[in-house]
Amino acid sequence: MKSKKSAPRPGVIFHPDLLAGFNLIAEAVKPTLGPLARKVGVEANMPNRTPEMLDDAGTIARRILQFADPGLDAGAMLLRHALWRMREQCGDGSATLAVIAQAMLRQAAQAVAAGAHPALLRRGIELGVARATQLLRAVTEQIPPGVGRRALLASLAGSLCSDETLRDVLVEVVDILGPDGAIHVENANDLRVERDFVEGALWDSPWLAGGFATETGNLMGRVEDAAVVLMDGSLDNPANVCEGLGRLHGMGVKHVVLLASDLSDDARAVLLQARQAALFTILPIKTPGLGGARVVGLQDLATLTGARILFGDSAGFAGIASGDLGEARRAWVTARQFGIIGGRRDPLALRARIRAARQRLEVATEPDELAELRLRAGRLQGGLAVVRVGAVTARHQQARKEEAIRLASALQMAARRGVVPGGGAALFHIGVALRAAATGHSDEAWGMRCVAIGLEAPLAAIVANAGFDAAAIAGLLRSGRASQRGRGFDVRQGRIVDMRATGILDSAETVERAIRVAGSVVGMAVTTDALVLRRAPPTASHP
Repeated sequence: MKSKKSAPRPGVIFHPDLLAGFNLIAEAVKPTLGPLARKVGVEANMPNRTPEMLDDAGTIARRILQFADPGLDAGAMLLRHALWRMREQCGDGSATLAVIAQAMLRQAAQAVAAGAHPALLRRGIELGVARATQLLRAVTEQIPPGVGRRALLASLAGSLCSDETLRDVLVEVVDILGPDGAIHVENANDLRVERDFVEGALWDSPWLAGGFATETGNLMGRVEDAAVVLMDGSLDNPANVCEGLGRLHGMGVKHVVLLASDLSDDARAVLLQARQAALFTILPIKTPGLGGARVVGLQDLATLTGARILFGDSAGFAGIASGDLGEARRAWVTARQFGIIGGRRDPLALRARIRAARQRLEVATEPDELAELRLRAGRLQGGLAVVRVGAVTARHQQARKEEAIRLASALQMAARRGVVPGGGAALFHIGVALRAAATGHSDEAWGMRCVAIGLEAPLAAIVANAGFDAAAIAGLLRSGRASQRGRGFDVRQGRIVDMRATGILDSAETVERAIRVAGSVVGMAVTTDALVLRRAPPTASHP
């Protein structure tokens, strides 16, 4: 709180610039909420570049780097960080989060100004959030596998993405793979959006060295009925490599898939000589991942192929025995990826690793960890989908690729946790119920009412963005048949409908996380009593 030195400590402990900065970010992303929303233009950070036209609230917030006023910047960055994290974790819901948090914080600021104790108000907000999530789960509808799943996913995708081609492909992929399937999105060489379902396991890891391709036109190596050798180390000693190859030849091995962290020039020369002598078809592949991820990748490969991991340097390869070898029915490698189909897998160990990956998926929150766990589950279960996205320009292609990743994440989250009536309807009816339950004049009751008012705000923003009178629509939904659970305002038709029957749905997990994050951010803001700012360095003076 800013104060003059001569003035006494003010009675209102709330930084006005914090609220103003918070509002600036919220107002910047609010136009993107709803099916009839608008785009936000963001000036390019390079000269002679056209502005970006964005409709993704998380990306818009991330483009705002800093405000000159430190107090303003503190409030803006508080919400900005929350919006980007929401976008990373859910792929959607950032605009909903911003609108809920803005309305909640405005009400909380008024409560503090009227004398409410910030700590008790925060406690009321926490109670309101807990009650709201309970009510949300009560109206959540799980998406069952089978015929009805694709229709529900298509309805949800329609409210998340305006790109019909992209939408149709992702709905098909999620419907087939399910909530934990592995979806790999990459750039296409043309304008189309395509998908391939890949049998087996696929890793983003290339050749260790060139010269081993079996299909020179495609620069691809492909083998069948191959022995698999897994090394947690590098092949650097040519004598040890010769010894290991001699042992493999004595076992009658003809095709070898060899994974190692590195390959020296001398070791590569030995492998090439063995290949040119027609003793082996060898695919030397770089072990996927770094650090802990590399160890996990090797363990997954060992489970899928039955190979034993050889630790240390190439001395382990020199002493290789038949019990160290795994099997792959088919394997291939390119300059970017390698894959394995079939193998001597241990069913019990494989089920245990799949179960462990799914258990970690249930508790993981970091986007990178979630993506990697889904890929692991797909590999271990024997299949994944590759979605290739094309566009006219590089910028459009990148935007379309990011849209595909967000949509896949949101659809899988809905397939896992269910859906609720969309268009802000579920939040609005929960807000009305919470407001009725927040009786009394205590600071905690006031905090619960802050949450209720925040939950009613997304409907108002969606309606206003579509050009309707938000207050009038809210009044209709509070009375009569329109107040029944599941009913809301369809801005496309301009009338009150059954949202589920109309196919207007939201991901339950996304909505719940928006409520929780909004409550956390507002609780933090309302209990911020002071801002500690760094003094700007003095400018150099000139004589």
